[in-house]
Amino acid sequence: MRLRNKLFFQHAITIIMLLAAMYVVVNYTLSKSMIERDTQTLGQYYGLHRIETLKIVNDKKITVEQLFSGSYAPFLASHLAANNNFQVQLFDAYGTITGDSGNKEDLIKRSDIEAALKGDTATVITEGDRGKVLIYASPFLYEGKIIGGFRYLLELNQHEQTLADMRRWFIGVALGCLLLALLASYSYSYYIMQPLFALQQALRRVAIGDFSRKIKVNSRDEVRRLADDFNRMSEALQEHIELLHLEQGKQKKFYDNVTHELKTPLTSIIGFSDLIDKLEKVEDIRNCNGYIRKESVKLLQMVEELLQSSLKGEEAWRVQLQRTDLTAVLADSLRILEPTLQKSSISTVLQAEPCEAYLDPARTQQVIFNVIDNAIKHSKCTHLTLTLDTAAVRAGTCLLRISDNGQGMSEADAAQLFLPEEDKPSRLVTANSHGLGLLLSKQLMELQGGDIAVSSRLGEGTVVELTFRTDRPPAPVLLQN
Repeated sequence: MRLRNKLFFQHAITIIMLLAAMYVVVNYTLSKSMIERDTQTLGQYYGLHRIETLKIVNDKKITVEQLFSGSYAPFLASHLAANNNFQVQLFDAYGTITGDSGNKEDLIKRSDIEAALKGDTATVITEGDRGKVLIYASPFLYEGKIIGGFRYLLELNQHEQTLADMRRWFIGVALGCLLLALLASYSYSYYIMQPLFALQQALRRVAIGDFSRKIKVNSRDEVRRLADDFNRMSEALQEHIELLHLEQGKQKKFYDNVTHELKTPLTSIIGFSDLIDKLEKVEDIRNCNGYIRKESVKLLQMVEELLQSSLKGEEAWRVQLQRTDLTAVLADSLRILEPTLQKSSISTVLQAEPCEAYLDPARTQQVIFNVIDNAIKHSKCTHLTLTLDTAAVRAGTCLLRISDNGQGMSEADAAQLFLPEEDKPSRLVTANSHGLGLLLSKQLMELQGGDIAVSSRLGEGTVVELTFRTDRPPAPVLLQN
């Protein structure tokens, strides 16, 4: 059963119980008030009849005892009952009814007479021939002595008719009120349930990952607080999911970058291993073998770094800056890339003088590898020129310029080289290119306190400038991808 129907039936049962209780209370109260009113009226008549009785006694010069005897009592009872709607009886000090204006003395119980002879006023309701009868008995005291009493018998048929009319009217009005109350209850329950229906629909949308639905409630009750709690929960879930997507994106970018960088030492290892088969001198073979070992150690270090980052829950690069001769790093990089450059029929010219700067040799070598690798794959060049501009040392920097004689690119394409992949209008992914090298190079250069810039024109080749600081930059921090 739906909650709305439950509320409706609960309200219906409650209203019916209230109407039943009201019916009992009204019926009892009305009946009691009518009896009390009649009893009060009979009591007033008793006071008047007592005065009239004493007047008769004084006028006829008879004793009170004689008035309650069989000779005078019937006359007095009929006289007192004249023009009244109740029956009057007189009884003597022994409880015997000596006068009666009607004929109900044999049908009425006499417990009220016994109570009156003891000095109390008694009221009794009993069943007669034609319905209920109200009996009112009161003692007649004269000079401190009870010599008899008056007894009044009032038929309650009119009272019963009044109560019956009241019951019919009450039931009719109660049914009308019940109908209106149930309609109001049904409408109000619908009003109360509207936010819950909206909450149900919103929960269904949350179940499919849509957190945009918000519940608006104008009331200031528990439903309003429930709606506010749901809205806060929805916003919190949306924030947590966005953070989760962000963390997943960071992890993906980190592992994409790492796997991209694993290709460089592997390419060098394969190149030197191919070169060994073509060499005859033992010294040249030993040199190639040394580079193979060096690149293998570098590859192993990168794998260990990846494992440590995974164990620590970090998705970041770290650098260790030291004052290093950039010329030596550049020469070593070209030596490692020599087999690849020879295979691609690309000649190189190195124009450099010693220049010391603060850098991480391994990270710097990664950047140089990425720049030259891009030139080999995309520029269709035949010549590379690497120039180390020492004139910039006076400004506190070392400037490495890598230029090729390839096909170049448009300024619009050059401006998009360092954009995050999600901001690029299109990202061409092939078996040889994943679009990650230059973005990673920029991150590594910035982490070392330097920078990277690319300038190019169609048909005129491309120039890549790497800037390194000769003074110590601020303490390096984690590079969050």
